[in-house]
Amino acid sequence: MVERVIKANQHDWVWYLDFDTLITNTSVSLTNLISENLANMTMPNDIDLLVTDDCNGLNDGSFIARSSARSIEFLDGVRALHDREEVLGGVSLSDQDSMARFLKTKDPLVQHAMQIPQWTINAFPEEIGCYDTHKKKWEKGMFVIHFAGAWAHVSGEDPTGQLMKKYESKIIY
Repeated sequence: MVERVIKANQHDWVWYLDFDTLITNTSVSLTNLISENLANMTMPNDIDLLVTDDCNGLNDGSFIARSSARSIEFLDGVRALHDREEVLGGVSLSDQDSMARFLKTKDPLVQHAMQIPQWTINAFPEEIGCYDTHKKKWEKGMFVIHFAGAWAHVSGEDPTGQLMKKYESKIIY
């Protein structure tokens, strides 16, 4: 999906976001968020991918890719690793596992990925206490809240739906 949008050549950046996420502060500008995260880089044009971790490592439920040939090459590298692992080990990796493994390789494309704090584009609520090293849970005013793995943390017939209903009233329009 991301590659298709990049190839359409209509956007500078593409934000991939899982369906179990709410934008909770509509006054936050994604463009500003990208600029702020790249501001301290000596060569910001060399960064093509903004990713976040959670307590288990990479969480690709929210990442931002520059619309560039390098981003497509990066995604091709992730797919190639996925396909190689499936053929060699007989195990089908998830997209997240494939990207996490690719980011740990020595492939030159990895240097174009930048880890940013989880709470900036992938904040988890207190019910899902799986935070990156910043240990910052979602709070009112943050950009997004992601209910990743709600089924493992919240009991009920529809854990994600329950959390969406709970946090819907906290959205800043």
